[in-house]
Amino acid sequence: MSDLLSISAFPGTDPERRALEVTILAQEDVKPWHYPTKRQMQFGEWLRDDINAGIIEPAMLDHDLAILLTKVRRHSVALFGPPAQEFFDDIPATDVQRSLLDTLSLWNTEADWEGDEVNIVLALVRIWYTAMTGDIASKDAAANWALQRLPAEHHQIVIAARDTYLGLKAEDLAAYPQERAALLDYIRSSVTAKLQ
Repeated sequence: MSDLLSISAFPGTDPERRALEVTILAQEDVKPWHYPTKRQMQFGEWLRDDINAGIIEPAMLDHDLAILLTKVRRHSVALFGPPAQEFFDDIPATDVQRSLLDTLSLWNTEADWEGDEVNIVLALVRIWYTAMTGDIASKDAAANWALQRLPAEHHQIVIAARDTYLGLKAEDLAAYPQERAALLDYIRSSVTAKLQ
């Protein structure tokens, strides 16, 4: 994890380094596929402060793997071994949908957002995008898609999250609890109506 910290950087903060996300799986945990399944380790910039403090997540069940492995099977390049389409089982669309709904259930109080407001706003628009289109997009692409479809009252919070993520400006989204809650309610309602 420390080695990964030295070669990764938060988006928009370093012209030479990209934000890495690394997930390590054990084959016996994911094949045959079942939902939810377990990951052995995950690294990402959102964990930087915890990793620097010596806080490392243990292996755990992760419902997000349904989405991650769907994306890997569709758009990955194997650096070693067989292509992902051969190595991983197909993920049923119903499991991807369950993953979206399970993720939406994580954010119920202001404490659930604390310190991760930008990522959660962008996760919300990605969930909405996937629920509505069946595809999976990057955070900024999903934000741009959402801005064309969201009611105007939600635009400010999505633009602020996208631009902060891209390093174009830094905005403290903790200062907008009502706007974040309203966006969550709108997307949760829309996704639930679509998937249930």
